Amino acid sequence: MKISPLSEQIPNFLIFFKTIKKQFTRVPFLVVFNTLTILMLGVLGIYAKLTRKGTGFDRLFSDPFNYGSPYEGILTGVSEVLWCVTVITCAFTFGVLRQKKARSRVEMFLLFSALLLGLLFIDDRFRITLILSSLGVSKKLIYLCYGSLIVIYGIKFWRLILATPYLPLIAAFILFSISRFEDVFTAKTIGMHAMLEDGTKLLALVNLALYFWHICHQEIWRNLQHSEENYQKLD
Repeated sequence: MKISPLSEQIPNFLIFFKTIKKQFTRVPFLVVFNTLTILMLGVLGIYAKLTRKGTGFDRLFSDPFNYGSPYEGILTGVSEVLWCVTVITCAFTFGVLRQKKARSRVEMFLLFSALLLGLLFIDDRFRITLILSSLGVSKKLIYLCYGSLIVIYGIKFWRLILATPYLPLIAAFILFSISRFEDVFTAKTIGMHAMLEDGTKLLALVNLALYFWHICHQEIWRNLQHSEENYQKLD
């Protein structure tokens, strides 16, 4: 088997490198996020190696699975999926709509919805409120901040919200409030406690996901029809 000399392999390598580079640059932020993720994993890996904490590094990726009760946490997982789908749907639709020359209020509504719901999801998933309360920050103050953000959100977009089938959105925020303030209820059983905290949150997220899916679907469809009409006029 004849091996090509290095001088002949270099051009092929350069072509291959340019092809890979072209593919990566076609997707916005692909290089940036891949680089940041690799750096983060590298730093954690080096730290775990130097401090001999490989087990701790493994726990960062461990699955919360119980062999004795495989259904454990399944509804919490469903809630997290619904939450992520809602945030991504709002953010994606905002990204599509902002390509238009004319800006609309719906775009800002979807952007702020994605930011607010994303903030609430991060707090719930990473237990930010519990961490802050363990550091001495009052839960009442944290809830006051979140409540203020929701009130500002409602005041800013109330006219737009009233023009939509808003009942699921209002129901979702009421259910979220019950979930957050479940401590004030005197639940007699563990099951009732779970229903008041996590059951209401799941129901709230079902309503949120359906509401924003409907809004985003309608808005994208309306813009597609508008684009087709403009195209037909040009013809």
